[in-house]
Amino acid sequence: MASLCLTIASVLVFVPVNAAQIAPAPGTESSATSAPPAQRPGESTSAAPAPQPYAGPTAAQCLDGRLELGDGRDIWRPTRAQLGFSLAPGVDPNGPASLTRYVANREKAIAYFTGIAPFVQRPPVSARPVVLASYATNPLAVRASSVPVPAKILPGRDGAALEIDKAADVVIGCVISDPAIVHIALPLRLQAARISLESVLGIDARIGHFVTHFNPREAGRTKTVRRAISMIDDHVVAPGAIFSVNDTVGERTEKRGFGIGHVFVDGQMKKDVGGGMCQVATTLFNAALLANLQIVERHQHVRTVPYVKPGSDATVWFGKKDFKLRNDTAYPIFISYRTTSTYAICDVYGKSTKGVHIDVQTYQRRNAQRDYFGSITRYTTIAGRRAKTYEAFSRYKWTPALDFSH
Repeated sequence: MASLCLTIASVLVFVPVNAAQIAPAPGTESSATSAPPAQRPGESTSAAPAPQPYAGPTAAQCLDGRLELGDGRDIWRPTRAQLGFSLAPGVDPNGPASLTRYVANREKAIAYFTGIAPFVQRPPVSARPVVLASYATNPLAVRASSVPVPAKILPGRDGAALEIDKAADVVIGCVISDPAIVHIALPLRLQAARISLESVLGIDARIGHFVTHFNPREAGRTKTVRRAISMIDDHVVAPGAIFSVNDTVGERTEKRGFGIGHVFVDGQMKKDVGGGMCQVATTLFNAALLANLQIVERHQHVRTVPYVKPGSDATVWFGKKDFKLRNDTAYPIFISYRTTSTYAICDVYGKSTKGVHIDVQTYQRRNAQRDYFGSITRYTTIAGRRAKTYEAFSRYKWTPALDFSH
């Protein structure tokens, strides 16, 4: 439509006429009734051509021409008429486009931008590491791994929303001041991504991986597991920083989206809001061990749990018991946490270190019915030197009151 809005100038061509044709001969008088002079041999009798009517783009055509409105991702192409513009009084619709002037209908412009706003809006996307496709394996095939797997960083993007009133004002102002304008950038309200690319620089591998199983038929418990995992996912732990499950997830209430599941309280088993949180903490605990991170706080359950071996669990209770880890590396740590229909999958990303090997060993012993012992020990080997870097012992002894009812 830009071609329709270019300034068009009509050029009138005049042909010189022989003076002898219009001046009287010496000694004679000119008369309106005098016959024209006789045509001389070889002399042309054609008169100057009449001006031609305007044939370029008209003002009406320019009104129906399309603008190109960009939102940084897509281009919207409404006509000026769709946006509420009309020809100003006195403008000849068949006249040259260069003489076009408009008046605006702001309400119609607002209606147009209200209609496209949902399509312009996009949420922010955080930068995050992912396993390279050439190394990707079914995460359920291996339930636990400390072997570094190469990863790359997917850059994030800012979110955006159309500022409707401002868009109407900007477009109206541009078109009124320059009727031939075509390209206009729409005003957007930007929302920065929670995790920037800079905050995860240095991460090049998945360094810890752990999977646990849950029963989706326990609807309330599953609701808690999914809710808490979604709040921990995409979490960056800066070098030297401590990550806390309770601080990150917050209080477990129905209003905040948590369900009801089994909990152990004062030697009794009952159902309460937040049942299932311990599986979330346990899966993260084991992934952090395999990633060779420092465990700051961990508590065992009062009885064994079905999703890990005795000694490998971690219980949490808001305001009383927490699970905490510290990033004691020189690079950021990224926690990727997700669920499938029946599994909780925790991946820890960080900087791979050559010559480092992690070995986590567990031991379990049944002393009697409802009486178990379990331990978990991590050995870290660096440049051939092996050292014990974490160890925990757990004793589980409970009454029938804590037995699962199913």
